[in-house]
Amino acid sequence: MRGKSFIFLFKRRKIILAFILIAIILILLTLKVYENSNNVLATWKRNHTLKEILFNEYNVKGRISIIIDDFGNHGDGTSEMLRNIKRPLTCAIMPFMPYTKEEAELAHELGHEVIIHIPMEPHKGNPEWLGAKAITTLLSTDEIKHIIREAIEDVPYAVGVNNHMGSKATEDKRVIQAIMEVLKEKDMFIVDSKTSQKSVIREIAEEYGVKVYERDVFLDNSKDIYNIKKQIKKLELVAEENKIAIGIGHVGPEGGKVTAKAIQEMIPEIESLGLIIVPISLLNEY
Repeated sequence: MRGKSFIFLFKRRKIILAFILIAIILILLTLKVYENSNNVLATWKRNHTLKEILFNEYNVKGRISIIIDDFGNHGDGTSEMLRNIKRPLTCAIMPFMPYTKEEAELAHELGHEVIIHIPMEPHKGNPEWLGAKAITTLLSTDEIKHIIREAIEDVPYAVGVNNHMGSKATEDKRVIQAIMEVLKEKDMFIVDSKTSQKSVIREIAEEYGVKVYERDVFLDNSKDIYNIKKQIKKLELVAEENKIAIGIGHVGPEGGKVTAKAIQEMIPEIESLGLIIVPISLLNEY
């Protein structure tokens, strides 16, 4: 009997050791896939996803997505946002701009997520801020759908959209329905920047079965770094309370280098609270 028990225990240990060896090989193979340290999304996946899924060691208390608007025109802070912040941002890139393709490709190469920053008609504001081919309430439904399809073609690697300005257009059901038809067709999500409290984006998106997110905090209504950090602290509170939070900052005159610096300096505090920065498409994952 003792001999049989010994053989059984020996075989059992061999099986356990084999499983451990397989697990180690799988982990090493996964790390190999994400070995490019210049790719911030790869780094995030290596540092957080593996721990969270394979080991469950990382005590994630909430997730934050930071969208940076107004890429596409080589605005102030573009390089600092893309290269200096070693966490995956969501880069909202204006279509039909001089640097649209270049900045979308660079953002993707560095591991940031790309979405389209669609210019939409506001109640007030300088029409020049809208850029080319803005979505307005005067356009026909077919014209709106045509522009959205063109924008998708113009911005490589885009997985979703958000609105640039748009306080008037986002209140118009017909306009939003036209946009949702195309997003549904292309399997893309939408982020409501919430430039109007009367926005119908969520209502219409849910009707069409389009995944929808909403902005919680604008980060850089002021160019003062202290005030931007205060806004990031508000974002932390939202994430702690709701488990997820979405902040929007900017390149160009509204934010730029100052916003990039504020985000970079706040990362240690964000992560000390058990919060992680993720691309918006992964906000509800895991």
